[in-house]
Amino acid sequence: MHGYYFREASRSFRQHRGVAYAAIVVLTAALALTGMFLLLTYNAQAALDMMGDRREMIVYLRDDVDAPARDQLTARLQELYGSVTYVSKTQAWDEMRQQVGDPSLLDAVQDNPLPASLRIRLKPALLTPDSMDAAAKQVAAFPEVEDVRYGAEWVRRLDQLGAGLRLGTLVIGCIVALAVVFVLHNTIRLTVLARRQQVEVMSRLGATDGFIAWPFVLEAMFEAALSALLALGAVFGLQQALAPHLFGLAFLPPLWAAAFLAAAVALAWLAAWLALSRVLRAVGP
Repeated sequence: MHGYYFREASRSFRQHRGVAYAAIVVLTAALALTGMFLLLTYNAQAALDMMGDRREMIVYLRDDVDAPARDQLTARLQELYGSVTYVSKTQAWDEMRQQVGDPSLLDAVQDNPLPASLRIRLKPALLTPDSMDAAAKQVAAFPEVEDVRYGAEWVRRLDQLGAGLRLGTLVIGCIVALAVVFVLHNTIRLTVLARRQQVEVMSRLGATDGFIAWPFVLEAMFEAALSALLALGAVFGLQQALAPHLFGLAFLPPLWAAAFLAAAVALAWLAAWLALSRVLRAVGP
């Protein structure tokens, strides 16, 4: 039975290859657009995640904090907020000299004015702007703490950029999904109408709608899968062409590529059944 479905789908594809090829070209173009946007989103999200991993809170200590109090505060902060690294006044001064580039510019400074600090690499649950605001206020309340800095505006803009990318991907994905359904809906409708006489004969002989429909559904799924593979090939070619000029540009991971292919096939299945549910009633007895 299943062999019959596949043979009929193959025969229908060959007999109406003009319509099928036109559908594949349109679908490939639409899916390639989505794939390119996914490529951009994946690489941008990877860059944002890398920058997010570097988010840290700098806690400046009072000058009169002794070593036992500092160690106690470090243990407490590490328990509540994340990994803590101690930076002494001397280390802070050395870092400043390296950042300035010309150490002679700091020769006029007699005493080291920089305070010792604790750098907190926050837990993932605390990386949202609101959570970081709340954590900063809590840390600032410790008596050993002079000030807390973490770049609130930068964190908010980083999160807004990530949210914008996700929203853009969703919008483009929905538009292309509608286009895929529309193209395949009309392709299957034209294919069934072209075989109207055969479908009417099968229906009069007692064939169920499912028996008649499955070859057309498989044909639509094949066209969508082929289009998705061609689109992924186009995106891979674009990535390979741009990779030497854009450092770190990576192709979609296997899971993303598989989900992209599966989504295209699922949309084809949906479009085919939507088309056939109406067309079979029109051409039936």
